[in-house]
Amino acid sequence: MDRTPVFSAIKALRSGQSFTQIEVNAVDNLLDQLGISRPTGATTTSVQIGLTLADFAQTAAALGCTTAQIRAVWEVESGGGWFKDVRADILALDGPGGFLDGPHLPKILFEAHIFDRYTEGRYRNSHPNLSSAKWNRKLYVGGQGEYIRLWKAMALDRKAALLSASVGGAQIMGFNHKAAGFDTVEAFWEAMKVSEAAHLKAFASFISSKKLVAALKAISNVAATCVAFARGYNGAGFAANNYHVKIAAAHAKYS
Repeated sequence: MDRTPVFSAIKALRSGQSFTQIEVNAVDNLLDQLGISRPTGATTTSVQIGLTLADFAQTAAALGCTTAQIRAVWEVESGGGWFKDVRADILALDGPGGFLDGPHLPKILFEAHIFDRYTEGRYRNSHPNLSSAKWNRKLYVGGQGEYIRLWKAMALDRKAALLSASVGGAQIMGFNHKAAGFDTVEAFWEAMKVSEAAHLKAFASFISSKKLVAALKAISNVAATCVAFARGYNGAGFAANNYHVKIAAAHAKYS
């Protein structure tokens, strides 16, 4: 029997309150005595890492573009969706059944200036590493450490924190959850933790919401045809990073 539902049930009775590590160990020991086994990679079967040709074909059909076009922009705009071996100290933050539970979690980046905006600067003085009036590169810790920043911010204001981080392969911000096809930011995050196919679907919804489908369908092996999408998705600085050139090159590879 998988013990994860046991932790989830206890957490529900506690109104979602996180476990301390001492409590996790105590429950684990009790379940050991009862003969309830620890799950071996239990969450890996429910998490889809990587994308198939069928995933791209389905998304292309939904957008009315070619598979090569959606694969090209995904390759250029996506940085890879997952941490595949999540650090133990992160998993221990809220224990089994918690928000950070499981050996695989999507990549994120927490934005202090966005959190500051949604919390109206309430934590700017008390938590300067989480809340900042302006964007400050020095506040990033990078990698999986961004989950610690997110978790600490969630303890202050859960919704504001979830709105203030980008997540998944295309690093869509939480505040763009509706553009990504989700009514609530909680639903957005739960989907992003399930599969890379969900990341791609959110990416497609975002493209459609931002009225970039026509620009997507114009993409070809010629860089000039990729300018409209590169500008629309990446902003005025697209040329400095050669996004249009990279998209054209990726399209040539897949077409």
